[in-house]
Amino acid sequence: MAGPFIPTQDDVRRAQAIVGAYARTRLETIAARPGNPRGGEFRSFDGGAVALRMPGFPGSAFNNAYGFSDEHIEAIPGLIDWYKAGVGGAFALAPGAATVKTAGLLADAGFRLSVWHATMIGPPELPSAEAPGVTIEPVTDEAALGPFADVYHRGWNYTAFRIPMQSWLTAPGWRLYLARFEGEPAGAAILYLDGEDGYLADGAVDPDFRHHGVHRALLDRRVDDARAAGAKRIVSGCNYLSGSFRNQLRKGLSLLFTETFWALPPPAR
Repeated sequence: MAGPFIPTQDDVRRAQAIVGAYARTRLETIAARPGNPRGGEFRSFDGGAVALRMPGFPGSAFNNAYGFSDEHIEAIPGLIDWYKAGVGGAFALAPGAATVKTAGLLADAGFRLSVWHATMIGPPELPSAEAPGVTIEPVTDEAALGPFADVYHRGWNYTAFRIPMQSWLTAPGWRLYLARFEGEPAGAAILYLDGEDGYLADGAVDPDFRHHGVHRALLDRRVDDARAAGAKRIVSGCNYLSGSFRNQLRKGLSLLFTETFWALPPPAR
C-alpha cells in the first residue's frame, strides 16, 4: 500500500465481512455455554452479511447486523421483525453499495441513525511509538483473564453486566492482550486473525490510565503480531473523531469508510 491509499468496493466488502465474522465468533463463544443462557443466535447471508441477536445483553454489540445493503432487501423485513421480537438492535450501513431502500425500511420501522462509525485500513508494516511505563502481555490463561476482564469492562464502561470470557481464550483466530502501566492493569484489546487479514478489535483503556500511550501500545503490539502471523492487511474500527480514531491515524492507518448505525431502541418493559 505504498503512496496514498485508494479504497475500492472490494476493500469495503472485505472489511465488513471480517468485522461481521469477528462479531459472530464473539457471540458464538458465549452462546456455546450450556443451555445458551443469554439466548445468542445469528443469521448469515450472502456476501458475508450477518445479523446477531442476544437478548441477554440488550443494547450491546451483540444485537447488531453487519454487511447489509439493498442487495439483501428481501431479507430486511424479516430481520426487522426478528429484532423487534428481541431487545432491539442496529444495522451498520456502509457506503459504496446502495442502501437507500434498506434505510427507508429501517426508518419506517422506527430505526434511527444513532452513531457514525469509522472503519480503518492499512498495511502491517507500520512504525511503533515509544510508550514509557507501558508493557503489553498476551493473555493465555485464566489467571491473566481476570485483570483483562476487569480493565476491559472499566474501559468500555460496562457496569450493568459482566461478559463471560473464559471461552475467549480458545476462540478461533483470537489473541487477547493486557496492557499495564507501571505494573498496573491499564488496558485490554483483541486481535482477530482471518486469512490474510488482521482485525484490531475491542481496544479499551481504563479511564484512570488514559493519556499514557496505552491505547497506542496496544495498537502497535497487535499490528506487529498480525504481521508476524502473515497478515497482509490491517482493519480496525472506532467512532469517528474519537481518541481511538486519532491514534489510529497517528499509527498510519487510513480511513476506509464511515458507516451509520441505525438503531431500534429496546421495547419498553
